[in-house]
Amino acid sequence: MNTKNARILVIGAGVNGSICAVGLYRAGFDVTVLARAKRYEELVQQGIVIENPIKNTRSVTMIPVINALAADDRYEYILVIIRKNQVPDLLPVLARNCSPNVVFMINNPSGPDIYTEALGVERVLLGFVFGAGKREGSLIRAIGGPDNAIGTTPFGEIDGRVTPRVTRLVEIFNQAGLRAQVSRQMTNYLATHAGMVAPFAHILIQHGCNNYDLAHSKADLHLLADAMCEVLPVLRANGFKVVPSSNNFFFGVIPKFLLVAIFRLFLDTRFAEVGGAWHCTQAPDEMHQLGVELMAIVEKSGLPVPALRQLFAMGT
Repeated sequence: MNTKNARILVIGAGVNGSICAVGLYRAGFDVTVLARAKRYEELVQQGIVIENPIKNTRSVTMIPVINALAADDRYEYILVIIRKNQVPDLLPVLARNCSPNVVFMINNPSGPDIYTEALGVERVLLGFVFGAGKREGSLIRAIGGPDNAIGTTPFGEIDGRVTPRVTRLVEIFNQAGLRAQVSRQMTNYLATHAGMVAPFAHILIQHGCNNYDLAHSKADLHLLADAMCEVLPVLRANGFKVVPSSNNFFFGVIPKFLLVAIFRLFLDTRFAEVGGAWHCTQAPDEMHQLGVELMAIVEKSGLPVPALRQLFAMGT
């Protein structure tokens, strides 16, 4: 399959948008980044600057950048890599554009209806992100990408079909060293991930986004464990499957004392700081939005979930 002629637009020049754009551009693909205001000026003048905080390496990549999307500007794939709460303002712009494939790589516990109502099912694809970190001014400090992958990212159709456009997209990313795979369960995957992230992020924000502080709070670790275990029944009650299914074991079988110990060990690491705490410092608005959406499906489930209610009452 010839993928080199793919024309790709990346909307969003934060951590994951920057990682994707750089990886694809360096692999020889026709990539453009859409950014606005000060970020647009930074990219024009300085390019995308990424520093790996673990390896202490830095790269600078000059990539074509635009600050507006015209209705007749056609790309084979538009990758939307922004915060969930920023989506409503972008959808009218995407709806006016003629590009056939819009890939939403966004945390989403509520399902894809907001995308399909604006664009139609035939234009929407779902995916996930590649890295973790934060932006400090014009500098992206992050892990993930071709040289330091932290996992394999899924892409898929809403209905789970394996279509030529999904297969082609995954091949493009794999050729760029951004490890990807086709998933038949993207809606469920995204709902599960966001459902897990929301309570974790909320309680972390209550600790000033200090993962080391949370690691040593026995009471809050127990509350977090209880809350995370309540998420899966809520998802199932709203028609979602738990994906990956290993979460059923992790949050349904493992004894609570062991789950708390695992949380403590994980949170007391540099990886948890870069991969979790840094994102919470950058996007508390998105984390709040995910919490609101999770509690909305809690109400629809009719389940009592006392730990989730106690956790999300913190800070109010």
